[in-house]
Amino acid sequence: MTIDPATPLDDLTLAFLDVETTGLAPRYGDRVCEIAVVRSRVDLVQATFATLVNPERAISPSAAAVNGIRDEDARDAPRFAEIVEMVRFMLREAVVVCHNAPFDLGFVSSEMQRAGCEFAAPAVIDTLQLARRCFSFASNSLPRVAAALAIPTPNAHRALGDALTTREVLNRFVEDLWKRGVRTLGDLQNAQGELLIVPASGTDIPLPPAIAEALGSRKRLFLKYVDGQGEVTERWVTPREIAGIGETLSLVAFCHLREEIRQFRLDRIVQMEIET
Repeated sequence: MTIDPATPLDDLTLAFLDVETTGLAPRYGDRVCEIAVVRSRVDLVQATFATLVNPERAISPSAAAVNGIRDEDARDAPRFAEIVEMVRFMLREAVVVCHNAPFDLGFVSSEMQRAGCEFAAPAVIDTLQLARRCFSFASNSLPRVAAALAIPTPNAHRALGDALTTREVLNRFVEDLWKRGVRTLGDLQNAQGELLIVPASGTDIPLPPAIAEALGSRKRLFLKYVDGQGEVTERWVTPREIAGIGETLSLVAFCHLREEIRQFRLDRIVQMEIET
């Protein structure tokens, strides 16, 4: 199914999607550990679905540090295959909206393929891409954009909280873009830029926005990092590249603390902020 680009924004059914995951890359076995979908039309929330998901693997320290989900929290939750039909039902015939859509949809696509299902969103809107192209925030992360717009985020970094925050962010964006002549789905897609392609199962997905931006701009990145002994350190680094080392992804960067090139496992980075 496709959605007519000429459809007025007020006539669209939107499905705000967010996932929390065990790590950053499906090809290294990372899985969804929480998912939320909020269906709405205009100002009315029609339905909400949110649940922890048993990822059938350990949650990385970096992911747990961000979302607060521990292995024991998800151990008795349903597996994705047990909720896949509900997820498909919630996303049906709707414009899927995410903040960093390739990340969320990449994981959902991977999980659906694991469950033997096909999924293709009829249309996708990415509030991260809209933020980058149409606005000038100091940081385009969801919490920072929400803060700049005075949107409360009481449950940040949990799937339902972030899905609801994304809904509020899009509402504010549309209010502004309406003044610039954005009236239809097609207008909003044009403001967003080229359509997003959802990666197939097992392939790379886009990096976290801070790392991607730092790699492209050569800006420094602040890291809070947990080493193999569990010690937390803070440092500034200048990213060079992402490398697959063994069974993990690592950031290769110049470490300004040690004044040398070092490797930082992405699953051990518990906080990152790009230099402004």
